[in-house]
Amino acid sequence: MNERTDVDTRKRLPDGQIEALEKAFRTLSAAPTLMDQATRLRDVLGGYFPGDTVSLYRRTGMEWESLGVRVDGTVPHLPSADGDAATVSALEGGKVSIVQKLADRSQIGVVLVRGGRGTPYAETDLVTLRLFLTLFDNAFRELVARRNEKELIFSLNHRVLQLNSLIDTGIEVSKLSGSAPPHHLALERAASLTNASSGVLRVSRGGRTEEEGWFPHGGAPEGAGSRGGGISTAFDFGGETYKFQLFDKESRSGIIPFDETDQLLLDALSRQVHASLENLYLHQEALEKQKIEQDIAVAASIQQRILPKTLPGIDGYDIAGVNIPSKSVGGDYYDCIPLPDGRFAMVIADVAGKGVPAALLVSSFHAYLTAYLEAALPLVDLAVRLNRVIARASTEDKFITAFFALLTPSSGALETVSAGHNPVFLRHTDGTLRELSLGGIPLGMLDMDFPYQSESLTLGKGERLLLYTDGIPEATDGRQRLYEADFPLKEFVSRHVPVRAETFIHELIADVKKFTGPAPQNDDITALYLLKH
Repeated sequence: MNERTDVDTRKRLPDGQIEALEKAFRTLSAAPTLMDQATRLRDVLGGYFPGDTVSLYRRTGMEWESLGVRVDGTVPHLPSADGDAATVSALEGGKVSIVQKLADRSQIGVVLVRGGRGTPYAETDLVTLRLFLTLFDNAFRELVARRNEKELIFSLNHRVLQLNSLIDTGIEVSKLSGSAPPHHLALERAASLTNASSGVLRVSRGGRTEEEGWFPHGGAPEGAGSRGGGISTAFDFGGETYKFQLFDKESRSGIIPFDETDQLLLDALSRQVHASLENLYLHQEALEKQKIEQDIAVAASIQQRILPKTLPGIDGYDIAGVNIPSKSVGGDYYDCIPLPDGRFAMVIADVAGKGVPAALLVSSFHAYLTAYLEAALPLVDLAVRLNRVIARASTEDKFITAFFALLTPSSGALETVSAGHNPVFLRHTDGTLRELSLGGIPLGMLDMDFPYQSESLTLGKGERLLLYTDGIPEATDGRQRLYEADFPLKEFVSRHVPVRAETFIHELIADVKKFTGPAPQNDDITALYLLKH
């Protein structure tokens, strides 16, 4: 039986069987675990084939394992499902076996043995079984998607908790009147924030240890650092060296290595302790200024890791981008991300507001975007998901305008969605421009599944695409005149056709700077330019 035959057969199914299939899918989709799904599948098949014996098996490696009670103590020989989402079956009179490959590359097998009726299984029974297993596969995909989404939300919430705890810890460490010395408090909080099993603080002078404190209290735990390694940081103050070390990061799956964020948190706490100790010699106003500068430096460092240092090479195309924040940290974002299927995702976004709050929202946007791109969601579904999670992760006055484009380099096919962003300009070879703006509302503006729309086109040889944020058209000179009013961006895009994308970006920024002169920059400036050779 081929796939076409299954579809045609399903079209000929009576309404009652179609309703049974729909009810089965709802039942399977509501199951919280694979074992529960298997139990429900057994119940569904038992109701559809009353009196028959249903046995379920699953294979994740080389061997089949029973899912629940089977007919006897042996596992039958089952064939393998070779292709993705394909079924393999065997029909032998009063017995039928069928195998389905699942989304996690494991396989589920069903063995159905006719009861007392003795009537052999018909070909239509096999087709029906294949439909039920297809429903099971779809329900399992939903289960995996829900599980992955929960893990993503847990990870993001954990990062937010770490940042909030870091701020709270910084405040407590700065209070020299506290019940514990700031460096001891920092060690305890660092171990807690990074899930370290233990940690130690050593204060030394001239190579000789003058103070040593362990967490948990009571000296070095047996085997500290022997299971998962450790991280450390140090600073010098007043002729002494303060060194923090953390050992054996704990997780739900056991001891795991520390990651880059753990090191960043430990370094930040170390700097806060350093600043707190300097408070003995500096005025409170100077300390506050330094703490703000350190926090901004951390935020800027995080943001610089998010923005691309270099853009990927695309065969047959030239691409370049720029980001100039108006403050130490900004609320603009851009990237060109290669996807596993050979396409490239071009993204530009602008958070309402500036500074650290905007930069933190950019970080959340980047994390969600990366996860959903890896999940290969359709572009409009990606926009819907991002709108929902950004609405829940930000305050009411914060939202993000964004533009997404999926490019297939071999054909020049381009699919775009705009989330309330500035129109993107497509320059044709004759100098005419097309504005791309179809999409929907800015991300995070409404906590609802707003329907976004996409538009598709094909880039021809010599055509060019400019993505930008409003920091360019709204740049002002000393007399508060807008760049767009005197030098429309459309005209610049139409007139300037250099052979290199990077040249266009340099010329555009130079033109904006020439207009604004020494006037301060009021908004972030970001642009992404693509041309097809």
